[in-house]
Amino acid sequence: MNDHESAMKFDETRPIYIQIMENIKSKIARGELKPGSKLPSVRELSGDMGVNPNTIARAYSELEREGVIVTRRGQGTYVTDDPQKVLKI
Repeated sequence: MNDHESAMKFDETRPIYIQIMENIKSKIARGELKPGSKLPSVRELSGDMGVNPNTIARAYSELEREGVIVTRRGQGTYVTDDPQKVLKI
């Protein structure tokens, strides 16, 4: 994910965490992020994007609440492998 994240331009009129969520969902919908694929850590993605780690954590938290991603303690954060959730994106 890091190649494109640093180039992402943010719309100052909308919350950045929502824009990050939309970016991740878009990559899943386009097949750039496959079901079950590992996402960068909060710290790694925040460094790549130049945003506060809390912003990434909020985006990940909301995506997890929506069932788009899952966090496996001690392993990382992954795109859901639930086909029904992926189809709804």
